[in-house]
Amino acid sequence: MVIPAIVVAALEYFFIELGLTAKLEWLPSITWSTWPWVTNYPNFGWFMNEILELGYLIPNKAPGIVNHYCVGVLWTIPVQLQFSYTTLLGAIMVREIKSHWKRFCFYFWCISVNWYSMNWGSCFWVGLLIADLNVTYNYVAWLQTRPRYLYPFFLLLWVLIIQGPLWTFLEDRGFYTLMTRERNIHPNIATGAPQGQVDSMYPAYFEPRLNTILFAGAVQMMTELSTSFQSFLSLKLWIILFPHTFTIYLVHGFVFWSFGAWLCVTLASLEILPYWSICLILFVCCYTIIGLAAMMITPFSEGAAMALCRNLW
Repeated sequence: MVIPAIVVAALEYFFIELGLTAKLEWLPSITWSTWPWVTNYPNFGWFMNEILELGYLIPNKAPGIVNHYCVGVLWTIPVQLQFSYTTLLGAIMVREIKSHWKRFCFYFWCISVNWYSMNWGSCFWVGLLIADLNVTYNYVAWLQTRPRYLYPFFLLLWVLIIQGPLWTFLEDRGFYTLMTRERNIHPNIATGAPQGQVDSMYPAYFEPRLNTILFAGAVQMMTELSTSFQSFLSLKLWIILFPHTFTIYLVHGFVFWSFGAWLCVTLASLEILPYWSICLILFVCCYTIIGLAAMMITPFSEGAAMALCRNLW
């Protein structure tokens, strides 16, 4: 997982050195957005330090590289790396709990404690629970042969899926501050007091939220249970995109902040196109560049990662 991140981060380091993000600082004057800043690494040692940090940083903490990498998506790398160990250890522990009620009490305890401590482990424990339900208890086959339980369960899952973006919509539109209120329940790490008494605020993008946990678990269960959902996810378009998803995740920000910023500023400076048409042109051109970049970078970055894994093995 880290090897493709290193490859793309090194490419971005090189391109930032060449000044390809120079037009980014002019973007707020056109888009009325805040400055989506990116700064160059002070030196190569700084770059190496921030790459190493990705493997050892304790979530929830945004790694330093997000200040020098186009968009802060790399904060998820430490989450995925470190909680993969939680999942593996959890599988070993759960296997030793033979009583069903003790096993599910253990799951409930782990999910609750991780949620209360604002820890991404809650999502991974939910995933482990769903896997256990299928492997040990074969819940998918059981439900699919009992429509009277299956369809009400589908309804519940859709409610849980919809509530995810709905919480964000209500908060962002100022209707009801659900996510801020939920964050205020959790303890402050420094003082132990509720966050609402210390620092009431909208959750940071790298902090887990209850609607995220529920959304992720519901989508996973829907994927396992619904043949229609499986058919949609198996469309040829997604199959073509699938090998490149990690590359797209890694490169999309740089494309928007280099080529996208340059194109937006250039078109706006002509003063002949309305803003909506500039956005449409940006959409088409940027996603074309992302697609071409993904096809070029994926074989190199994924090939290097797989070769390293084979050699280590």
